[in-house]
Amino acid sequence: MNKVNESTNKTVQLVYKWVFAAFTIIVGALFIWQTLDIYTGGVAAGNTSPFSRELVEERLGILAAPFWIWIAMIAVGFILCEVFPVREKISPITDPRYVLKRLEKRLPQEAEGKLKSSLDYVKSQNKILKAIYWLLIAMVCVYLVLVVVYMCVPSNFPNVDKTADMLNMAKYLLPVGAILFVAALLYVTAYKISAKKQLPHVKKLTAGVKAPAAAVQNKFMRIVTHKYFKLGIRIAVACLGVAFVIAGCCNGSVREVFNKAIRICTECIGLG
Repeated sequence: MNKVNESTNKTVQLVYKWVFAAFTIIVGALFIWQTLDIYTGGVAAGNTSPFSRELVEERLGILAAPFWIWIAMIAVGFILCEVFPVREKISPITDPRYVLKRLEKRLPQEAEGKLKSSLDYVKSQNKILKAIYWLLIAMVCVYLVLVVVYMCVPSNFPNVDKTADMLNMAKYLLPVGAILFVAALLYVTAYKISAKKQLPHVKKLTAGVKAPAAAVQNKFMRIVTHKYFKLGIRIAVACLGVAFVIAGCCNGSVREVFNKAIRICTECIGLG
């Protein structure tokens, strides 16, 4: 691929991305506008909510043309990627965590002299990080168990107003979840700092050491891990999904699901 074609392909894809992004915003705004128009229209006679299946079908039916154009633009995007390919530039991996993971495969089990102190330092850092990691995993598991136990106790939901019950649950559970989230961020930061400190030691330890040869796979594993086998699985799953969608359209399930979705929005979540 010469530089002229590369420049042309980049221009075509860039123009498509901008047009698709703008059209996506327009379609989204139209959906929001129609929803607000239905909501502000008031409750019709015989209904408990401004949303009804017939009214939603009527209003959203107006947007059928731009919606299908948007779907067609997605297909066009896939075609443009094939007709006007752009060579991806592989940037060098500079994140110390990934470099460290790659070099750790060549770490020796034993070392002498100055290298021994480096190896001991790397091993001690890994032990500390692993301990913190498993402690964090244990804390998350305990938190999830507490959430499930809380939700399984009927006395925690005494009010008729379920919104008040959910807010009460959030008051007890969200602070703990926020603490765990901050702890996870701190662990990631500490891991990155530790990787930077370990990297010079690991580079000294692995200098001149070849990576271990890949393990020989048996015939079954070669078949399972082959790219065409994975592609076949993806195509089969996609065809199965399309078949189920077509079956649902043919037996009337689409209308039933659409009706239930409206009821969930208007009665459970409370948008109505």
